[in-house]
Amino acid sequence: MMSIIQNAIDSIQIGVEDFGSDDGRRSVSAVRNIAAGILLLYKEKLCRLSPSDNKELLIKQNIRPVQNAKGEISFEGKGTKTVDVQSIKERFKSLNITTVDWDRFDEISRLRNDLEHYYTSKSPDAIREIIAKSFLLIRDFLSEHLQEDPQEILGDDCWTTLLEVNDVYSAEENSCKASLDAVDWKYHSVEIALKNLRCDNCHSSLIQAPHAEDVYPLIDLHCKSCGEDFSFYDVLEEYITDSLAGEAHLNIKDGGESPYDDCHECGKGTFIYEEDCCVACGYEMEYTECEVCGDGLSLEDQYNEGKCSYCQYKWEKFMAE
Repeated sequence: MMSIIQNAIDSIQIGVEDFGSDDGRRSVSAVRNIAAGILLLYKEKLCRLSPSDNKELLIKQNIRPVQNAKGEISFEGKGTKTVDVQSIKERFKSLNITTVDWDRFDEISRLRNDLEHYYTSKSPDAIREIIAKSFLLIRDFLSEHLQEDPQEILGDDCWTTLLEVNDVYSAEENSCKASLDAVDWKYHSVEIALKNLRCDNCHSSLIQAPHAEDVYPLIDLHCKSCGEDFSFYDVLEEYITDSLAGEAHLNIKDGGESPYDDCHECGKGTFIYEEDCCVACGYEMEYTECEVCGDGLSLEDQYNEGKCSYCQYKWEKFMAE
């Protein structure tokens, strides 16, 4: 039976070959094979840490304790199902394998899923991005955790292609980042949201701001992968929502307030309380403190012209008497 490490290397090599093919249909296959190869490398590590008499113990999804006739306790795997990604994460953590870049792996998985849903013939850099990010995971895990020489075990052809893809993508990525860094984005929350900026047409992250003289928020953007041109203003609301949605969910779940709201001026969901204004149109609240009790006021309180909702209620009740 072929070993897990050999299956891993074969998957990665086939993925790289698929990437180099002129047949565009093999592009998604390339990403799928490389991602599968990385998972197999992780499983190989668990096998190497398993007991010598049961080398596949730690890759079994279900592990149970058993007692022999002497009363000795050992563990055995139950069934044929092997560990999934979450189980690998948990076992690595309990085994003190802490240097795996799971954020990068999760990003690759997300990009792979997106690519399978949104892939077009104009997505070469989306694929290049995944392979470039995969290269770093493969290289580091082989050398650090499996004590294998990446070039030797992957072969010269595969290794050279991975190096070239990584170099090309890194150069484009650095160029795009430099153009975005040259823009005055005006608000910290907007700069954070930019980390998720991607082309709606091909889903590549290689987005540049070609005109350094553009003034926020009317900033032209250009996708280096497919050539799509779009305005940051048109996607601003979408990225603010995506950036703050998690925080909003947790705050509301704990009885707090959302960090952003719909602006009274432009109607976009881009009024950010931390910024004290709408990051799309610049609208600021006219009333910030209740003139009666001194409490801070929300956007909804602006309709009360200087009073919080409770003081407004008391005032209306008094006037009705």
